[in-house]
Amino acid sequence: MIRELERYLGHTDANRLTSENLVDWKRALVAGGLRPKTIQGAKLSPVRAILQWGVQNKLLGSNAAEGISLELRAKQGERKRSFTDEEAKTILRAALLEKEPVKRWVPWIGAYTGARLSEICQLRREDVLKIEDIWCIKFVPEAGSLKTAGSERIVPAHPALVECGFLKFVAEVRSGPLFAELSPDKFGKRGGNGTKMIGRFVRQLGLKDPRLSPSHSWRHRIKTLGRKHGLAQDILNAITGHGSKSVADSYGEFPVEALYRELRKIPALNLGGFAQGKGT
Repeated sequence: MIRELERYLGHTDANRLTSENLVDWKRALVAGGLRPKTIQGAKLSPVRAILQWGVQNKLLGSNAAEGISLELRAKQGERKRSFTDEEAKTILRAALLEKEPVKRWVPWIGAYTGARLSEICQLRREDVLKIEDIWCIKFVPEAGSLKTAGSERIVPAHPALVECGFLKFVAEVRSGPLFAELSPDKFGKRGGNGTKMIGRFVRQLGLKDPRLSPSHSWRHRIKTLGRKHGLAQDILNAITGHGSKSVADSYGEFPVEALYRELRKIPALNLGGFAQGKGT
């Protein structure tokens, strides 16, 4: 981001950087069509953090990015939503017919864990294991960076994921990444290219609603289903890796048995004439 800012400014001297420069850059990014959330989180925030390091280490007199932000509230009609049952069935049926591991398995894992696509794409063979006699998926920083500290978690494998052959697929991977065919992007993350692949895959199925996110709408869906089927709120948050709502929620651990008990309350989708194990 700093290199991008340097190209915009035409120089590399942080002492010459002004708040007006950054406001102009922000306006240029908005005019370029970037979403406010992207500008705020992926552009302004890292620049602000680096400049603050300069201030703290007596290299800069002030942080030119301090106080510069964007309104992040979604406009009417732009708020992202869950996949409906029919939309979810369309995607999962299509995934069953795929030979490419990414298209075959990433949607299914997303559907029954609510995990972020970046977390799924960086999973390794050793991240799928039995804990207390229950098959689980671990999302850990050793596999790749996670969004927050609360994102490190264990999620039991939903029965639907097991029945469709996921464990057989994992067993065929000797070691290392489950999706080794996904090349890391310029930031060293497989999720970047995975997002593009899944995005094209889902949109080609006719799901064009801009309120749908080909990857993130699974995450919305698991929260919706959790409310519908009465999952304990603290356990639902633990499954999705969302932060604790209260100090009390941060006490103690979440036993795998309890996670599995709640997750099983979400029923498997009935895909009609499609065999759950097809393509495994």
